[in-house]
Amino acid sequence: MAVTHTTYLLLGSNLGNREALLEQAVQELAGLGKIAALSAVKETEPWGFEEKVPSFLNQAVRLETTLGPEELLQKCLEIEKKLGRQRPENNAQGKSGSNTDSKSGMKAYSSRLIDIDILLFNQLKHKSKQLTIPHPRLRERPFAIALLQEILPKNISLQDFY
Repeated sequence: MAVTHTTYLLLGSNLGNREALLEQAVQELAGLGKIAALSAVKETEPWGFEEKVPSFLNQAVRLETTLGPEELLQKCLEIEKKLGRQRPENNAQGKSGSNTDSKSGMKAYSSRLIDIDILLFNQLKHKSKQLTIPHPRLRERPFAIALLQEILPKNISLQDFY
């Protein structure tokens, strides 16, 4: 019997019909397992961008799935692509949501139709070339923490994952 994992994802969109893109992403994610909880949709200011870009709509999702972390990452990337996300060629790893600025060497963020970040996966600590769990910038993003706390079971604290 397959083991079911509890995962926490963050959806974001700042281009196109943002509401519809979040809804489509949730529908696609439902094909990977069971949507156990959804946060409210929240409009947030862009985080980490050097230039002025449209605000984001964000939503957190608790997904129960039998996929492992790397498989889930690949499926999330496939959903992003299906919904029209285009990544810079020099961002082949895919999940950072950014590419490197050639002048500063720092991460340079770009607007996107849809972004699906894996924030947490069970209470797993995981690091590979493509994926770090817990998400390496989660604690720097108050909006992500607030949305995540909406869908965490009452007996679980974010600190339990670190």
